[in-house]
Amino acid sequence: MDVKNLFLILLLVVVPMELFGGTIKGKVTDEKGERLPYATIFVEGTTMGVNANGNGDYILTLAPGLYKVVCQYVGYKQTTINLSITTTDTIKHDFILKDLTREIPEVVVHANAEDPAYAIMRHAIAQRKFHQDQVSSFQTSIYLKGVARSRALPNKVMGQKVKTPELGVDSAGRGVLYLTEENADYYSDGKKYKTVIHSVHESGNKNGLGFSQLPDVISFYDNNVDLFGRESRGFISPVNDNAFLYYKFKYLGQFEENGRTINKIQVIQKRNYEPCFNGIIYIVDDEWSIHSLNLTLAKQSGMDMFDTLKVDQLYLPYQKDTWVIKSQVLYFTINLMGFDVTANFVTVYNNQKVNEPIPDSIFADKIVSSYDKTATRKDSAFWDQSRPIPLEKDETKDFVVKDSLRKVLADPKRLDSLRRRGNRFKIGNFLISGYNCNGKDYKNSFGVNSLLLGLGTDNIVNYNIVEGFNVAPKFRFRHQIDTGKNFFADAAVRYGIGNTHFNAISRFYWVMNDRSFANRFWLYGVEGGKYVFQYNADNPVLPWYNTYADLLYRINDLKLYERWQASGYVRRNYGTGLSWFVKASYEQRLPLQNTTDYSIFPGNEDGYASNTPPHLLQTATGWVKSDAALVHASISYKPGFTYTQLPDTKIANGSSWPRLTLTYDKGLPDIFNSVTNFDKWRFMIADDVRMRLLGTLKYNIGAGGFLNSAYVSIPDLMNIYGNRGIGLASPYLQSFQFAQYYEFANKEPIYGEAHVEYHLRGLLSNKIPLLRQQRWYLLVGGNAFYARQSDYYTEAFVGVDNIGWKLFRGLRVDFVQSWDSYMGRNSGIRFGLNIPGVTVNRNSPTGSEW
Repeated sequence: MDVKNLFLILLLVVVPMELFGGTIKGKVTDEKGERLPYATIFVEGTTMGVNANGNGDYILTLAPGLYKVVCQYVGYKQTTINLSITTTDTIKHDFILKDLTREIPEVVVHANAEDPAYAIMRHAIAQRKFHQDQVSSFQTSIYLKGVARSRALPNKVMGQKVKTPELGVDSAGRGVLYLTEENADYYSDGKKYKTVIHSVHESGNKNGLGFSQLPDVISFYDNNVDLFGRESRGFISPVNDNAFLYYKFKYLGQFEENGRTINKIQVIQKRNYEPCFNGIIYIVDDEWSIHSLNLTLAKQSGMDMFDTLKVDQLYLPYQKDTWVIKSQVLYFTINLMGFDVTANFVTVYNNQKVNEPIPDSIFADKIVSSYDKTATRKDSAFWDQSRPIPLEKDETKDFVVKDSLRKVLADPKRLDSLRRRGNRFKIGNFLISGYNCNGKDYKNSFGVNSLLLGLGTDNIVNYNIVEGFNVAPKFRFRHQIDTGKNFFADAAVRYGIGNTHFNAISRFYWVMNDRSFANRFWLYGVEGGKYVFQYNADNPVLPWYNTYADLLYRINDLKLYERWQASGYVRRNYGTGLSWFVKASYEQRLPLQNTTDYSIFPGNEDGYASNTPPHLLQTATGWVKSDAALVHASISYKPGFTYTQLPDTKIANGSSWPRLTLTYDKGLPDIFNSVTNFDKWRFMIADDVRMRLLGTLKYNIGAGGFLNSAYVSIPDLMNIYGNRGIGLASPYLQSFQFAQYYEFANKEPIYGEAHVEYHLRGLLSNKIPLLRQQRWYLLVGGNAFYARQSDYYTEAFVGVDNIGWKLFRGLRVDFVQSWDSYMGRNSGIRFGLNIPGVTVNRNSPTGSEW
């Protein structure tokens, strides 16, 4: 036997037979010729198969042999064909499915008789836990195709052009907005899970990663069906233990399939705006398992994010009493501000294994999702051979057009032109958001704060009664040294026209990011100079707001002092939920006095209060020009993180555990001229406890105090985060909405602090017509501080959040009632933003206050 023949024999042995198989392809329609999108085609007796695309076209590749091929679609009668296939065959066969509603006889329910659906659903509900627990481990291969299409787009939104070339839409705004496909393996042992993505193909983005965690198998055996992550309240399953409290059911008949009786049940929510589905569920008689379903969520289901969401699922028998998912299709629609978008995510499952051993190595290192190194490098030939759902015409075009367009969009000349255009100075932007510009290749960037109308940062022009009108530009510079390595230089100068003081301060710091672990970094920095600071290092008073309060209402809450300082610091974030920070400083503190009482309107004729509140003078050891040597240290830890391993880096996914934070401040006496001498600590524990249909409990609770208070200057006192602003809420779960800024300053050995919010997420508001129609949610809570019997503050509040429209639902309104040891009682309204997943950080990355 020559070498050539031996090689051919080895090739036939080693290479999978599927590569030499034939194909069967065609379309799937109903009896009227209407295409049936995403119908399932599989080999009888197995769970191996494919799905049709959105036009009902399919293609199935098989090794040589005899087969029974089954075509199935939810609500239609299963159809089977016998065929013999060889390595060279390409068989064309169109499946025509019969609508089961024509074959299921009409069901007549007599007056006062119970609909047969209720008896069937009682059996299904009784078996829910059995079917939920019977799969202790599950393995499957997955193919996902996700596509979002535009049916209409506005020309502009807020002055910005929408129909740009990279979107790939036509002049009417129709086209494919997003397209991705992925191949993966999924493993679950009931407690842990992992997805391994072997290949991903994102239109127009050669490095696109698609979805690191593919849409889960939505288990309707769970009482509460989770579709949108931790912040979601979830939706009630039709086989929930208490389903009869939320649903009505209607028996639509039954049909036979492979010796089994399948019951068709209509699912109807009892009350609008409760988190319930509507649609059809098919239940296998005697086994009482889910055969398939077609369920929809709409606005009357309490959805915020989308107009409609539809779930189609099809299960196949794996063994007696055990069915496994074969396909799942999610459909979304949204119409917002002229955007009319539809999307679908089709998931095909093959090679399912139930209750078979999974190697322990699969779940090592808490990695719940990982990518092969070559996941984004597969060519078009690979995808043509591997995808189980044929591309539709517009999808094929989108891959070609956007892959070509990507090269045009990535042209360095074009990118540099866009950069120069973005660098143009616009007076309107400068007034509101400041000015930013970027150097070539974005290696360098420069920015300055807004002139006088910005709300998010200090303005250049401000007013207070210590400095009068003052000019305070802040400059930012960033230089990219290398990938992941950046140098930052910030500087601030300030001139008070009223007190004629000039101040200047700067900081320089370096950030070294770990290329193989996202958000893992070292930060080193130094800073020095002389500047103006608030007594409370949390900076509770916004300078822009104080400017307007001073000039219009003759109210000044901004209490300031000057200091010289020299500091060095280091921060380490491990990217695992653990981080720490250390800062050493030497300061000279300089008291300031009021220099003006000017305001546009007269206001209170008694004039402005002193820049140094009397309570601070009584509480602090002393307040004169003095030096202070200080050390600050903090450590924060949130256990339970899981991770995603991308081709080149690892990223953290977060955790459901509480976050623990400990801070310690030390005043060191007798170092040069330092007189300060204290030891201050603070420990906090914070978490969001999700309780599904019962809502979410959020808390931030802790304690602190002074172990030593031999010499505590005013800036070193413990201060709570107060708020006296008119109507605007201070950061939730961190502050006190009606507390005076400095009345509760103290140096007590121990104090307690608690912030608690209970977000009902529709639990009661679903019963109130106006609230449920607008999908506004109730919340209650309180904030409390206690240092001693004569030094306490508490407040309780009731509010409404989720106020807004469609996706824009971040507004929150609270009525707050307070009780304290100084003012007695106070009450009022607070308006704020409450956006899930967005929190306010009280500390800057460098620990600086300016």
